[in-house]
Amino acid sequence: MKKILLPVVVFAVSLFAYSSAEAIVHVEGRYWFTTLDSKVTVTDAGIIGTEINAADTLGMDKSKNFWEGRIDLNLGSHHLRYAYLPLSWDGHKTLIQSVTFKGATYTASTMVDSKLDIVYQRLGYRYDIIDMLGNQLGIIFDIKLLGINAQLKDPALSLDKSYSLTVPVPTIGVGAQIGLPFLFSIGAEVTGIAYGSNSLLDGEASVNFNPVPFTTISGGYRIFNVEVKDGDNKGSFNLAGPFLMVRMGW
Repeated sequence: MKKILLPVVVFAVSLFAYSSAEAIVHVEGRYWFTTLDSKVTVTDAGIIGTEINAADTLGMDKSKNFWEGRIDLNLGSHHLRYAYLPLSWDGHKTLIQSVTFKGATYTASTMVDSKLDIVYQRLGYRYDIIDMLGNQLGIIFDIKLLGINAQLKDPALSLDKSYSLTVPVPTIGVGAQIGLPFLFSIGAEVTGIAYGSNSLLDGEASVNFNPVPFTTISGGYRIFNVEVKDGDNKGSFNLAGPFLMVRMGW
């Protein structure tokens, strides 16, 4: 019996050790200091919409900060990744010019309330071609899902129009890291695609510090640019700014 149990125990311990060393779950929290540049055009029933600047026309805050959560299942050189980033802006402003949004005209000198929500999710796979001595080079395949909702309301006239769009976007990209002395490294990642009048680019660069095993503290800069066209409806969303990140693994 002991002769039978010994190989079983050795196999189980080996499997556990391999899983602990290679199959690590990384959980990541980010705080992003963004600057917004966004324009939206919404047409309805053949009535062409006005190109509306979210900040200048509607008074939405250009500078706003957001949390993001990520999870990465690390299977050696293979990574399965998911990210969730909710974005939201509100505006409250008296119009200095008339605008048309989804078939309705909001006249100049009217006080309007506005809202722009974007839920950005990423589900992807990364394969590291190089992964040694803190240096990495990988290929990334993502499906990015954008849930966009824009709303314009005139409380005085009970005029309330909204437009929603959900867009799945397949992207491809690369990620790299270079190890430095004293537990530091620098990293960069960019993914995107362009087709017709639509495009998406998500890129960042960071400086990383690993004070203890499986824990990383980072600071960097990120850009996120989206151009979407749905018939006569168009939207552009450009975000950029520094971010802070903490990643922990098990």
